[in-house]
Amino acid sequence: MPRPRTLSPLYVEPRLPGWWDGSVVFLTVASLVILVVEMALPEDSFESFVLRWTDAGLCAVFVLDFVARLVRAERRWAFVRRNWLDLLGAIPLVGPLRSLRIVRLVRILRFTRIAVLSRRLMRRFDVTVPSETFGSLGVVAIVIWLTAAAAFYGFEDGYNNGLDGFDDALWWSMTTLSTVGYGDLYPRTDGGRVVALITMVLGVGVLGTLAATLAAGLMELRERGKKGLRSYRMSQHLLVLGWNDKAGAAIDDFRHDARHEDTRIVIVAELSESPVDDPNVRFVRGAPGKTDSLQRASAGEASAAIVLARNPRDPRSDHETALVVLALRELSATVKISAELVDPDHREFLRRAGCDAVVDTQAVASTLLVRSVQDVGVSDVVEELLSNKTGSQIYRLALRDTHVGMTFKDLTIALLERGCTLIGLARGRAHLINPDFDLRVEAGDEAFVVAKTPPSL
Repeated sequence: MPRPRTLSPLYVEPRLPGWWDGSVVFLTVASLVILVVEMALPEDSFESFVLRWTDAGLCAVFVLDFVARLVRAERRWAFVRRNWLDLLGAIPLVGPLRSLRIVRLVRILRFTRIAVLSRRLMRRFDVTVPSETFGSLGVVAIVIWLTAAAAFYGFEDGYNNGLDGFDDALWWSMTTLSTVGYGDLYPRTDGGRVVALITMVLGVGVLGTLAATLAAGLMELRERGKKGLRSYRMSQHLLVLGWNDKAGAAIDDFRHDARHEDTRIVIVAELSESPVDDPNVRFVRGAPGKTDSLQRASAGEASAAIVLARNPRDPRSDHETALVVLALRELSATVKISAELVDPDHREFLRRAGCDAVVDTQAVASTLLVRSVQDVGVSDVVEELLSNKTGSQIYRLALRDTHVGMTFKDLTIALLERGCTLIGLARGRAHLINPDFDLRVEAGDEAFVVAKTPPSL
């Protein structure tokens, strides 16, 4: 009996940090610029010597990149077979290798490396430009550019006074391929004119298709973001988990805080498309309590999260809120979580799930209504203190070591000199509001103050 065929595991490209991939792309482009400039210089010039050894240093970085990815690869032989051009393109043009002219052609393979690294970066950041098509068109455009430059140089060298070297041919080829045509250099021979004609025709097709492919990919990227189908890599952002009628106002108020004007926001909710038309607010479609949805929103790197009740009038929503908090806590132990409470009896459950703050929005609203008739104007004052849009706000302020041991009265006077009105202390989970004047500040205490702008000590 024939042996059953076994499926080989899929090859997975080893991953390095995004900043490293971006740096390698930049250095690869720099090495290609060095290659072109060095080709136009006399071989025995000092500038050529400096560029060759600069290139040698860049080649060492490329070899280090290859080795690092090889070490991380699960199937190393498969990695070598797929990426051997990277290693070949890292051959420097120094020492004995200087005599091997073929090495100059091998260095052109670094263009292929740029395409490969660009596709890797696009996958990392979930950019959906058709990588195979885009990469192939890019390689074709580069081949046409170099071939046209070589043909133009072959026909025009010795017959065209404006052609001083191969670098001029590269310049002419690029301006013709892009149909710019500055007119500073033009063909003087019949062969050169034929090359120019073919280059212009191919340039319109290849570069036009390349631009259309990129534009279509960017449009699709925008649509996928609007529909919540993208993944995001970010840190120190705010998560809004769930969506109800309070969410829009919460985001707007958050944006009015000067400390968080530039803080990025990611909404995770089971909606068909983004509920906010703001390019600085990202949207992930999915259940907020599912790990996959949270990971697509980089929940593990978020600084804070607001968990909204699915239905503010249904006490059962608190159970779902607790599950969302537990899922988030599995990804991050440091993220600050504030959750909306529906049933006051469930407050302790949300605390145990890992909430740093639990807000009973209905109780707050009813309390404000009662206080507004008991003491007219109290509700207006509370709204102003809570809102980031106008007037003064309440801030939580970290105290210095020099404040430890001071009485509440002395601390009040010291903060007043800085434009802050002290109203209480935070001591662990306890909030000491308007305590006795002789209460002394302990290590780890923080202050609740009223100020017009975010204070600092």
